[in-house]
Amino acid sequence: MNEYLLLKFLHLVGFAYWLGCDLGVFYTSYVVTDERQPDAVRLVSAKILLALDLVPRMSMTIMPALGTHLAWKMGVLPLDAASVAAVWVVCVAWLGWVIALHRAADGTGKSRLAAFDFAFRVAVAAGLVAAGTAAWLGAGRIPDWLALKYAIFGAMVAMGLLIRIRLRPFGPAFAALAAGKVTDADNRVIRASLAGTRPYVLAIWAGLLLSAALGIHLL
Repeated sequence: MNEYLLLKFLHLVGFAYWLGCDLGVFYTSYVVTDERQPDAVRLVSAKILLALDLVPRMSMTIMPALGTHLAWKMGVLPLDAASVAAVWVVCVAWLGWVIALHRAADGTGKSRLAAFDFAFRVAVAAGLVAAGTAAWLGAGRIPDWLALKYAIFGAMVAMGLLIRIRLRPFGPAFAALAAGKVTDADNRVIRASLAGTRPYVLAIWAGLLLSAALGIHLL
C-alpha cells in the first residue's frame, strides 16, 4: 500500500469527520436549548451532542500527526524520521487522554486530567501560532501554505479552549435539568452558554475550510 496515499486519505477522512460531526453538534445544541421541547427530548439531545462531540475532539488530536507525516513525505517539512515519530507519540497520547476524559466519571482524577489537558492545549495553541506565523514571515524553511496551516491549527485549538471556558456555567444548570429541577434561571444559563460557544465554532469551521483550501493549493 502506498504510504503517501494512505496518509492523504486518512487526512481527508479526519477533516470530513471533524466538520461533519461538528455540524451535528451545532444543530443538536439548538434542541438542547429549546424550552418548548419536553425535558426528556432535551436530555436525549444532550446525550447525542456529547457523543457526537467526541469525534471532532478525536480528529483534532490526530490531525497534527497525519498532517506532519504527510508534509514530511511530500518533502516540504525538514524533519527526520525520529521527530515525525515523536509527533505521533504525542498525538496518540493526546487522543488517549481525550477518550479517557470523555469516559471518566466526575471526580478528582477527571479534574486533574482536564486541567492537564487544558494546559497542554494552551501550549499547543501558543506554540503552533507562534511557530507558524514566524515561518510564514520568513523565519522558517517551510512553504507559506504549510506555515499558515500550522498557525491556523493553533488558532483552532485556542477557539476550542474558549468554547470550554464559555461552557463552564453549563454543567450545573444542565444537572438541574437532568434532575427534573430546572428553573427559568437554569434555562437562561443553558441557552446563554451554548449560544456563547457558536461564534467560536464558526471560527473553527472557517479555519478548517481555509486549511483545506491551503492544503489543495486553492489559495
